Amino acid sequence: MAGFGIHVTLVEPGAFSTDWAGSSSSTSEQLPAYDEVHRVTLETRARRASNPGDPVATREAILRVVDADEPPLRVFFGEVPLSIATADYESRLKTWNDWQPVALIAQGGVRQG
Repeated sequence: MAGFGIHVTLVEPGAFSTDWAGSSSSTSEQLPAYDEVHRVTLETRARRASNPGDPVATREAILRVVDADEPPLRVFFGEVPLSIATADYESRLKTWNDWQPVALIAQGGVRQG
């Protein structure tokens, strides 16, 4: 799209004061085998949503992205998503670095015992 002067931005929001997971959502019947997973998920969601963003304030943020000369491909909205992404990528980088010797073996010519 960039070749046509069209920019695309993926907005990745954190928790906001909406009814996203409330009465407007529909869910299937919960299976007892997944009770513990469900409990942990609810606890994590509650912790991440302890300070939800204001949907009305989002309007200004959206307009800033829209009006930017060089808008980002991705942008986080809210205070939590960046910390989640940072922890995730730090974990990925550690794994990739730990396994780099194997990656070099796959390159060929490098042998380890």
